[in-house]
Amino acid sequence: MRLTRKFIAALIIGVALVAMIQGFFDYRRERDTFDGQMRAEATALGRALARGMAEVWERDGEAAARQFLVTASSQSEHIRARWVWLDATSRDAPRIDREMLAPMSEGQVVIVKSGELLLTYIPVKVPETREGGLEIAQPLSQLHKFTSDSLRNGIIATGAAVAIAALLALGLGVVFIGRPISRLAEKARRVGTGDLSGPLHLAQRDELGQLANEINLMCDRLAAERSARESATEQLRHADRLTTVGKLASGLAHELGTPLNVVQGRARLVRDREVEDDEAIDSARIILEQAERMTALIRQLLDFARSRPLHKASLSLSGLVTRVCELVATIARKSNATLATALDDSLRVDADEGQLHQVLTNLVINAIHAMPEGGTVEIVTRVVDQTPPPYVESSAKSWVALAVKDSGVGMDAQTRERIFEPFFTTKQVGEGTGLGLSVSWGIVREHGGWIDVQSSVGAGSTFTVYLPRGAT
Repeated sequence: MRLTRKFIAALIIGVALVAMIQGFFDYRRERDTFDGQMRAEATALGRALARGMAEVWERDGEAAARQFLVTASSQSEHIRARWVWLDATSRDAPRIDREMLAPMSEGQVVIVKSGELLLTYIPVKVPETREGGLEIAQPLSQLHKFTSDSLRNGIIATGAAVAIAALLALGLGVVFIGRPISRLAEKARRVGTGDLSGPLHLAQRDELGQLANEINLMCDRLAAERSARESATEQLRHADRLTTVGKLASGLAHELGTPLNVVQGRARLVRDREVEDDEAIDSARIILEQAERMTALIRQLLDFARSRPLHKASLSLSGLVTRVCELVATIARKSNATLATALDDSLRVDADEGQLHQVLTNLVINAIHAMPEGGTVEIVTRVVDQTPPPYVESSAKSWVALAVKDSGVGMDAQTRERIFEPFFTTKQVGEGTGLGLSVSWGIVREHGGWIDVQSSVGAGSTFTVYLPRGAT
């Protein structure tokens, strides 16, 4: 509504300025008109009196002419007329300087303002050698009263115009600007949070209506692009899982060799009747245990490879770490790596188990591969007070930290800056796709967290996954 208030204020100021300017010119025009009317009235009356006085003076003399002037002047309430001699210094002398009356010698009317009077001098030809004429005095109080009334009426009219404009601007501004802009702003806020649902419909067919339509089209395009991006992201994650499955399968094949040999040996003993009674039963038990062990390994591998929709739930980190360690145990043994854990069993996070399983599996396998001569991979879970980086946009101070530390070759600064780029890898051709860490980064960001990397050449690396803390 701030834009509406600014629009209303600008409109009111504009209307007020226009009304004031118009009122000023109207006031000037009316004042000049009234002043002209006063001058015309005095001139017309003076000329009429001048003709009559000249006739009476010529016929009956000066005294009769002066009496005629007194009688005629008394007929007007506001106008007073008297006879003046241009050369007089006391009685019958004009109220203004003689120099100002010079045009009377040429038969012209002289009109001047003196104090609170409007004086009109009209030359009159009489049978005398001296030059004289009529002095008609009009009080300017009428002009002052008229102008003050006109000014007051102008101010009232200006105030009324401003008030009407304010009411109209308020009503129209709220209906056609304020409310639509508020709805547009609310829609923009929802789009900013990722909510693309609920198209915005504005009834008006103006620029704001067009903007609403464009926002709706933009949301439709963004929704389509988001769906395509999510589909592509899931495909990349599934491809990364299958790559990891390939790595795990190579170790799993060796891992299944021992229990298969045990099963074959015990089965031959039973088939050849070399064991009977309790020994046969014991052999059957061993066969069953080894079969269940192999089934569990294969099922765990298949579960990891299966593509599933995102489903967040309360998840125990210690249980997740245990399952990942069981899955990669064969790869660790083949690489002469030891898996060590320091887990807080009380820690839980709200996460998709399959996706977080993929993240941790990638980090642990990378840690094992970073130690070509063998070593120890430490997996630690704890609660830390940590300020998140700006791109996380969270005010939380307490986070669950899942750290995977290796004692391998480490990384230089240039490699650390690029490790989360898609398809970037430091491994030999055929040994890695460069998707693992990129996919892991995307998964953790979708869960509201981030991954921190600490590494130096020859001193190993530590990948720490920070996640929002869930209910315990």
